[in-house]
This record gives sequence, C-alpha cells and structure tokens, in this order.
Amino acid sequence: MPYVRGRIFAEVESTGRPKRTLDVLIWGQEWLMRVLADFNDLETLREYLRSIRPSVCAIRYFVPGHHAETIEILTRLNIICFPIECAAAKPETGKLLPEKDLADAGQTALACDADVLVVSKPEYLPYLDECEDLGIFLTDTSFLKHYCELFVRGHDVPWSFAHQVWGQTWNGFYHFGEPRTLSAGHEFLYAAQQKSVNAEARETGRSLVHNRLPNICFTRDRLLFYEIQKLVAHRNKWKRQEYAFESSYYLNFYYPLIFGGFDHCASLVNQTLQMGMPERNVGATYGDFLSALQVKNVTIHGIFIDPKFVEFHKRISFLRHYAAHRGSLAPAKLLKSPAKEPTEAELDAMIAEDGEDLLDAVPDGKLKESFREILRFNFKMRYYEEQGTIAEEVVWVEFAGKRGFITPTAEIYWTFQNFLLFINSVFAELMKCI
Repeated sequence: MPYVRGRIFAEVESTGRPKRTLDVLIWGQEWLMRVLADFNDLETLREYLRSIRPSVCAIRYFVPGHHAETIEILTRLNIICFPIECAAAKPETGKLLPEKDLADAGQTALACDADVLVVSKPEYLPYLDECEDLGIFLTDTSFLKHYCELFVRGHDVPWSFAHQVWGQTWNGFYHFGEPRTLSAGHEFLYAAQQKSVNAEARETGRSLVHNRLPNICFTRDRLLFYEIQKLVAHRNKWKRQEYAFESSYYLNFYYPLIFGGFDHCASLVNQTLQMGMPERNVGATYGDFLSALQVKNVTIHGIFIDPKFVEFHKRISFLRHYAAHRGSLAPAKLLKSPAKEPTEAELDAMIAEDGEDLLDAVPDGKLKESFREILRFNFKMRYYEEQGTIAEEVVWVEFAGKRGFITPTAEIYWTFQNFLLFINSVFAELMKCI
C-alpha cells in the first residue's frame, strides 16, 4: 500500500489507466507503394501529436531488428521507429497462430507490449480473432489509419485523415472529418435552402444533421476507443479494470440518440412534405403518421415499413427503452452454471486463501457483514468464471417475440451503418420532393 505524507492509503491492484501511447509493431519485408503512402499520412498525425504541449498521446513504431528493408524504407521517409529483438513463439501462442512467422510476430508484439500488429501479408488478416485473444489488434496499414483516428479522438484530439487540420475542435469536426457520413444530409439542407422549403423543416433538418448525427458519431468513437483500451486490459490480465463502466456510460447515450433519430426523421418528413400532422402524432412507427405518409408519398412510406428497418427499429427500441426507463445497459459476462454451488464456508475459505480477508480491520456490526457479503459475491463470481465463461459483454434483449443475448460493443459499426442507411434513404427521397 502507498505510504504518503505519513499516511497509508488503500490501493486497488490488477488495474491501470487508459494507455496514452499506441504501440505498433510493423511486421513485414515487402511493402506496396500504397502502404508507403499510408505511412506518410500517419507520420503527419504523429508530427501533429508531437507538436501538442503538454503531450496528450502518441503513436510509436517498433520494427524487428532483422527486418532491414523495412527499417531502411522508414528511415528514407524520415519516420522514427525503434528496432527490437524478435521473440520465438511460445506453445500457447503457436496453438492460436499456426503460421510460424505470424506466431513469432504475435509473441514479439506481446514482448514489447504492442497494441497493434501491422502485417504486409494479407493472408495473415483472417487471424484477427486469434490475435485479439492475445490482446493484440491485427491489421494492415489502411485500417491502421482509422484505428489511430479512434485512438487520438479518445484522447480528445479531433483528427481525420480526410480533413487534416491542426487545432481542430469538436465543433463542426464531423462535418469535415467524415464527409461521406454527412454528405446526404448536407445535400438535403442545401437543396432545401435553395428551393425555399418551409423554415420549420429546414430547422428540423439542421438539428438532425448538425447536432444529432455528430453526437452519434462522437458517442460511437468513444465506444470504439474503449474497445482499444479493453485489449490493453486483456493483454495485461487486469482483473479490476475492464472499462465496463466507461462502455456502459456511452452505450446508455448511443441507443437513445439513434432511437430518437428515427422520430427525428419522421418529423422532417412530416414538415418537408407539409403533411399537416400534429407533432405529437408523428413518429417512425406511429400508425396515423404511416397511414398519412402512404397517401402522400408511397416511396418514403416504403422506407419506414421495410421489414429490415422494422426489425432494426424494434431492436434499438428495446435497448433504448431499457436504458431510459428500466435500468442501465451494463454488458456483463454470461457464465456457465456450476454443478454445485459453493457454500458460505467454502467462499470464506477462498477469501482467506487468496489473502483478501480484510474484514479483521473492520469493526463488528452491519458494515462488516455488508463487506463480508460483497466479498462472498465477488468470489462466487470468480468461482463461476472458473467453471467456464460462455460469452462476455452481453446484454439481454427481447423483441419481435425473440429473446436472447447480444454483444452491443461488437455491433457498434453495424448499428451505426444501419441507422445511416435509413436516414440517407429518407434524405434521398425527400430531395426528389422539394
């Protein structure tokens, strides 16, 4: 325990803080010209990060010392890298990665605590999941650029390779940084202005494009940033820091923002087409709104009743309603039920054996008994995990007569793309009507 200024302070072990240096192991000997262009772009970002004082985060390259060609190429490009010794694959690494060269790469990445393993051979990329089991992200240079964007954005450095600007703030960042994401909305707003669409519709569209969509993008990026940090925790075998709290916090914003976007679109349709529906009767799944829309524009009505959209909406609706009214979305582990439940005496023995019995320092009474129950619960969960973990980071869902578990953090991109497909389809059809 820390001893500071004459006092002993409590300390939580097996934990850590978000890593501020993204360590990249570059593994390969032959690199295409496209790859060299990627490294050149990445060096622009690294130079920007070096210019920020005080430093907030960094990206560091490691290269095997015997990969002379790679070191020479990077040196010619004036890119700083650190030569390191290779590590021979251990049996457990070789079991996960049967390709010997890739197994050695994985072991070397573990030895230098690399977050990312960049390879030149495309045939290695299918081993993405196996590398994540080691706590390493496997990729090529093209996706490395996006991965670095997520990493620095998580440290509050708004950066996009599509719009490389020093000193950018979050205000307006996504409008320039993700032109493909917001282009359909921008085109609609421009056309609505040019053709003097009513002011109410233009304001609703502005709020959707300039506020809600960037808010969703920001929340998405924060969730993906903590996915990067989870690999660090997994690689270091932290037991008390898995970034579950942080992910849960942003998930409880992500789904309500997306769910509200459906009704936001419905309001935009009602106002742009001048349907005259009272706002309280307008919603993406409201019967009166859909009936009136079918009469006004059958194509846009088809977007709202498309079976794929309806099923997606029900999925998001359940998660949003749960987050807003019934609880908090807190992904948890799905554990295998043990054949025999541990008794209280057995749990107390486990606590004592592990050296976690801190109850002697607590006076007798209700507080002590409360601590005892917390310790017993924690050790019961540990016992369950030893019996087998079926899945991690899952939440219970029930919609369309179906029940089951999903992994929200694994669906971040999928959820975002489905939402974007819906609103862009609405924008495209509304453009034809104004």
